Amino acid sequence: MKTISKRNLTNAVLLTSGLMLGAHTLAADMSQAKSAGWVCEQVNGYARVAKPNAPADVQAMVSSVNSQRKAEYQRIAQKNGVAADQVARLTAQKVIGAAPQFRCK
Repeated sequence: MKTISKRNLTNAVLLTSGLMLGAHTLAADMSQAKSAGWVCEQVNGYARVAKPNAPADVQAMVSSVNSQRKAEYQRIAQKNGVAADQVARLTAQKVIGAAPQFRCK
């Protein structure tokens, strides 16, 4: 399996990190949901609803963000000739490293 070069990885992570939070309004909502403990980040590059009683709008937001992430991971993977899950995991490492308190337990 091909690996992403350090330069390509840095570029991919920077691009994807912006997507990790979605649009500007969605970013604020996602940040609030994380701070409230409703949402956490998984090591596989996707967000997860952390509490089963999370409001429906939080669940919908996580689903939307994850769909956007998946599309972006696939785009970056295809461009670099690697697997999408590799891009997702590497991005997760960067995002969780910047905010470890939001990692899923």
